[in-house]
Amino acid sequence: MNNKIKVTFEDSRVVEVDYKTKAIDAVKLVENKVDDILGLKVNNEVKDYNYELVKDSQIDFIKFNSTDGYRIYSRTLKMVLYMALTQLYSTTGVEFIATINKDQFFVTKNIELNDDKIKEIKEKMLEIIKKDYPIIKKNVSLEEATILYTASNDEDKLENFENKIRSSVTMYFCDGMYNYFYGLLAPSTGYIKTFDLIRYRNGALLVIPDENMNVKKEVKEDRLYQTFIDFNKFNEVLGIENVGNLNEKILKNKINGVIQGSEAIHQRKLIEMVLDIEKRKDIKMILIAGPSSSGKTTFAQKLGVQLKLTGYNPITISMDNYFVERKDTPLGEDGKYNFECVEALDIELFNSQMRDLIAGKTVELPEFDFIVGTKKYNGNYLKLNENDILVVEGIHALNPILTEFTPAENKYKIYIAPIATLNLDGYTKISSSDTRFLRRMVRDYSTRGHTVERTFDLWRNVKKGEEKYIFPFVNGVDSIYNSSLIYEPSVMKTFAQPLLLQLDRSSEFYGEARRLYEFLNNFLPMETTNIPVDSIIREFIGNGCFYR
Repeated sequence: MNNKIKVTFEDSRVVEVDYKTKAIDAVKLVENKVDDILGLKVNNEVKDYNYELVKDSQIDFIKFNSTDGYRIYSRTLKMVLYMALTQLYSTTGVEFIATINKDQFFVTKNIELNDDKIKEIKEKMLEIIKKDYPIIKKNVSLEEATILYTASNDEDKLENFENKIRSSVTMYFCDGMYNYFYGLLAPSTGYIKTFDLIRYRNGALLVIPDENMNVKKEVKEDRLYQTFIDFNKFNEVLGIENVGNLNEKILKNKINGVIQGSEAIHQRKLIEMVLDIEKRKDIKMILIAGPSSSGKTTFAQKLGVQLKLTGYNPITISMDNYFVERKDTPLGEDGKYNFECVEALDIELFNSQMRDLIAGKTVELPEFDFIVGTKKYNGNYLKLNENDILVVEGIHALNPILTEFTPAENKYKIYIAPIATLNLDGYTKISSSDTRFLRRMVRDYSTRGHTVERTFDLWRNVKKGEEKYIFPFVNGVDSIYNSSLIYEPSVMKTFAQPLLLQLDRSSEFYGEARRLYEFLNNFLPMETTNIPVDSIIREFIGNGCFYR
């Protein structure tokens, strides 16, 4: 057996180390400074410093200005917060409610956060960071974890453990305290370079620095806040506050009530929107936008049904038919066509046709031929009658540049996304981005012939486009629709896990696929027969009554 391991780094440096050398010791052979390296990717999989190398390996550094780096930093900061709260107020608990403008909003149990307490907590956190306590990762038996969390009264962790098949869990220990997080933490508390803690509403914001390690000076109000609060209230009514509660419903065959309640919440919100539209007599155009795989297609059709019931005649217009000619499509940084940017649309044509329609004129709508890459006119003429209302759906629908000639009183703007999601525990919510990615992967594999690798590859540019072209306009909308379903992860588990296993270690996305696979392991699978045919989830898993 060869006891030497060849290690290759991302800049093509190569070293040889002994069998079972710790990954960080290999890194130190080529790097003098490692305090900005939060973790390591070994053969495309996220690992901690102490991972032992047993075969020739590629090692990449995980730093803050990466997706994995942000996650590690955020989790570690939450660990520091947990330590500070435990030391100051031993009986308090924490619930992270939402991500607001990339910062983490949380509330505390048993104590009321005021300015003095915020200052006290922040000072304690800074003290913990300065002392640079090592954070030790341990594999703990389920029995021991249960004893530890019973002693600390951490019920949400216990509820999740109760339904896990595995016999052990990974826990993190630091300065006599312990917690469980869904993913890797930094090697020590000193890796937190900067943060802020700001009082917000009835809780506080844990402010994460930007990519240059700067924290914002002020906190802007966020329209999404009420959506998170409403979602949590509905969850309480359904008796599901975390993954453990959901698994229990599945185990006890009570999931049908959860399905019915979740779908009823969606339907109620739709009706509220239509009533609001009806009150505004001058509305001629409904603009629907949201990030990829939010459920816009199904939502627009369900909205159309409700509009018809109130006497409107909805006419759907897809912005996809307004792409510029393929040869005129802007190129991205990678030299490929950038279909996500607003300049990929024929802005002048869309503006002029919408203005003419609202003015009562007849226009010939284009149809975009995606194979040839050009617009075609096939005699699809449209003139709005008295009860007609335009329903425009597209990722750029909220961008004012596309409807700048349409009077504000004629427009009703809707933002849709799986905004608020289920808690895994008090410190971790299901990521909205992960929810949407799994939806897209499942749908594109079955309906568009995309490989899992292809979906991962496209997702990077999709997310960049959302940050630039969708999210900045959310605060200006008339209504927000949360398209998440509390039972969704248990549905996606069945469809997504086999696809995630298609990626092997040679793929650059292997680590991300493994992370999502492990995330879905927290959920029990559920039968899909009783999910209504008009549910938004049907847009992604199939067998729905609307076109996909």
